[in-house]
Amino acid sequence: MTTPTNVLTRLRTAVRGPQEPRQRLLALSTIVNTIGMGMFLSAGTIFLIRSAGLSPTVTGVGLTVGSLAGFGAGVLIGDLADRRGSREVVIASMLLEAVASVSLLLVHSLWPLLVIAAVAAIGRAGTVSARGAMIGVLAEEGKGPQLRTYLRAVTNVGLAVGTIGAAVVLAIDTRAAYVTMILIDTVTFLIAAGILTRLPRLAPTRTVEEEDKDTKSGPRWLALRDLPYLGLTAASSVASLQYFVLIQALPVWIVLRTSAPRWMAAIVLFLEAAIVAATQVPATRSINGPRSAARLLALSGPLFLVSWILVAVSAGPAAWIAITLLLIGVVVHSLGEVWQAAGTFELSFALAKPEAQGQYQGVMGLGHGFAEAVAPLVVITMCVDWGKPGWIVLAVVVTVAGLLCALVERLWSRSNPPVAAEAAAGE
Repeated sequence: MTTPTNVLTRLRTAVRGPQEPRQRLLALSTIVNTIGMGMFLSAGTIFLIRSAGLSPTVTGVGLTVGSLAGFGAGVLIGDLADRRGSREVVIASMLLEAVASVSLLLVHSLWPLLVIAAVAAIGRAGTVSARGAMIGVLAEEGKGPQLRTYLRAVTNVGLAVGTIGAAVVLAIDTRAAYVTMILIDTVTFLIAAGILTRLPRLAPTRTVEEEDKDTKSGPRWLALRDLPYLGLTAASSVASLQYFVLIQALPVWIVLRTSAPRWMAAIVLFLEAAIVAATQVPATRSINGPRSAARLLALSGPLFLVSWILVAVSAGPAAWIAITLLLIGVVVHSLGEVWQAAGTFELSFALAKPEAQGQYQGVMGLGHGFAEAVAPLVVITMCVDWGKPGWIVLAVVVTVAGLLCALVERLWSRSNPPVAAEAAAGE
């Protein structure tokens, strides 16, 4: 059974990280950053309601509108990382996130929340896209999939530990506890950025001379004209709704539609984070290129279908039956998430042009950011308001989206035979 002790043991293993010193620093920075992220994702909205005094409606509007205000920033910042070097851009973006985090302590109305949420969204978009460029530079030749899978596991370890911290804060439920959480989140940004300062400067992947040459010979915005990549972004963004089903729809479903005790809403979230953290590396060892990544991504859809059918039928039976169905459903969902996340992560790099990884990761972040913005309306309407049929319909939609991602990879490999052949040789 996965316990907090097991999660912490995996954390210590993850901290030891890869043997390559620069990759170790990136892994350590990622763990620190995602611990704070895990705390805020689990309890940040509750902080704004219980401690900052905002209504649920104002909180939802502020976070959604603020996030949309930062829409598109990742593409611009990722392109900057390609042209100027990713280390400095990631550090600057993390510092911007730190400023936004600590500023939340000043929020007591909608307008400050809108501004701070916009700043946080810009910082987060910049961190994700520029970090993508950094991963592209630091991955040893032929070992990109292994590094990316490892970093995905590291991310989930950090999120799981952060979830434990958030549970403590929610149990205490005082202003002091919430303030401490925000300060810890701020400090994790600062420490993560500080760790990256120990990296040597990473050379740009697109020099000024190359930029001038490309401008004369063709378009600068490669990612925005890459139709297969745009197709992958669109399909994977729809598939990513599965994250928000678990975070936003499932807790409401448990409380309002099942006879399971309310504390199950917290238990299932921790269980999912712990399972993903424990299984990410072993469950995705078969990924060593775009074809194997697409295969796992396609297989993840049927797992969500099985999982969400179990969750749907948990409404009605006695409490112990509902608990059993929910636990089995979350375990199956977690394996599907591991496969989908790892497959998407690998394809987002494999189908991108190496010299413009930051720009491409910015485009991917753009699509997923839009999915995140509309997710509350979509998943709560379908899963909670529609009831049992809504769970099944959404599962079919996510399954089809995963299959479309695999189809995009097939089309890409046909139009890029030398690159695909090189990837296949690696497999």
